[in-house]
Amino acid sequence: MDAKTRRRVLLGVAHKAAAQLGMNEETRRAAQMAFCGKASLRDYTDAQLIAWCWELKRRGADIGIPAPPPRGGAGWGRPTEQQLAEIERLALAMGWSGLDDGALRGFVRRTCEVEDVRFITRGQATAVISGLRRWLAQRQRHAGQREVSRGWA
Repeated sequence: MDAKTRRRVLLGVAHKAAAQLGMNEETRRAAQMAFCGKASLRDYTDAQLIAWCWELKRRGADIGIPAPPPRGGAGWGRPTEQQLAEIERLALAMGWSGLDDGALRGFVRRTCEVEDVRFITRGQATAVISGLRRWLAQRQRHAGQREVSRGWA
């Protein structure tokens, strides 16, 4: 299949998927704008068009995409760089050695039932961040109470 035909097929698949999901023209264009910053599929590159088709499939469209899914750790379910940085910052604040620390692995195992930080999803990363923030705040409050009690003794 030549590039022009492949692109035409991808455009058709994307429109079919949007129709399956019940998107009207306005909703579809708004979703495309949110996804890639371009309202028209005509302005998408081939790679962006393939990624958009996989996103529609993830949302529930029953389509066949003539390209493999995007590879790598930056998929829609993977934690963002900001989330991983925040987890590492909180782990260091707890006195641990970072993302590879055994104490953090234990916390992740109890919180998300996942063996390592490398395997968490974006939603699980949010749960880990919230839990670490609460735990750190509790430790700081407890340390403050000890300081107050020492001051009065």
